[in-house]
Amino acid sequence: MAVKNPSPNLYNADLAPVPPEEKKWGAFSVFNVWTSDVHSLWGYYLAASLFLLCGSFGHFIIAIGAGSLVIFVLMSLVGYAGEKTGVPYPVLARASFGVWGANLPAIVRAIVACFWYGAQTAAASGALVALLIRQEGILQFHQTTHFLGHSGLEVICYVVVWALQLLIIQNGMETVRRFQDWAGPAVWLAMLALAIGLCVKAGGFSFAHQIPQDVLLDKTKDAGVAGALVRYRHSSLWAPLG
Repeated sequence: MAVKNPSPNLYNADLAPVPPEEKKWGAFSVFNVWTSDVHSLWGYYLAASLFLLCGSFGHFIIAIGAGSLVIFVLMSLVGYAGEKTGVPYPVLARASFGVWGANLPAIVRAIVACFWYGAQTAAASGALVALLIRQEGILQFHQTTHFLGHSGLEVICYVVVWALQLLIIQNGMETVRRFQDWAGPAVWLAMLALAIGLCVKAGGFSFAHQIPQDVLLDKTKDAGVAGALVRYRHSSLWAPLG
């Protein structure tokens, strides 16, 4: 359908409906988006916290499963109309908020996206720093060079990761899709390799959550957890003493 004399304030290539023949986001690409969103450092932080708070592996599975199901249902409802019509969310919002009022939910969503852009960049750059400081020369640079309240290495890694993400995004959603199709399986392979490495280092695999204190101290000493552990009263949580 041809659009004649569209208003530049209401219509552009990003807001235009996507014809069915141009849709390239199949089940594999959508699955990879989910993989990249869920299997992240923040997701692992949440899973580790739930494992401690739930008190048992069974309770943890119920909690993480219920939470994932709720998110799946809500996200499916949000994306249903856009997937069927090919119309992006800021345009669909005009039906509820009006032509100009739709800018409000679009801006709110953009602010959330900016936050996650910064949060994921910080997490990824932190992981890069942890990898690089294994080299003695880079570790010395990390300890002696500071800028804006952070080490020079942290600033450099943050800017590099930020720029790489921006380079992918500015080339359009098709570039994002191709990158996700490569990154999704890579995340699963990396996760599997890390899980195997952790099991080997721990000396076995178990669903039990009762970890002996001496074993816990020995296995976490490389992560900077030092000293004896104390248990909070009326809680299953442990924390380092001192």
